[in-house]
Amino acid sequence: MSIRRYIVIRKDGTEGEEFEIDLPADAPDFTHHPVTQEPCRRVIVSPSLTIRYGDGAMKQATSDKKLRQAGFRKLEKDGNGGWTEIN
Repeated sequence: MSIRRYIVIRKDGTEGEEFEIDLPADAPDFTHHPVTQEPCRRVIVSPSLTIRYGDGAMKQATSDKKLRQAGFRKLEKDGNGGWTEIN
């Protein structure tokens, strides 16, 4: 299963509501909203912000500082089943 993001295309050609749906990998893309039947198109998004190197090491594609400046919060598992915000 994979989560796919779609955006509704209004009659005047502008973009409307965005929605996500979990579909099998081999399922065809939607051409219409499953409830309203309005036309829609798939939105391709970046799947990850992490880069994996050949030696198995991982590196952040963006720094914590850049994430904060963009308005994101970074959370990491705290080892006790919870999450801790990284400043």
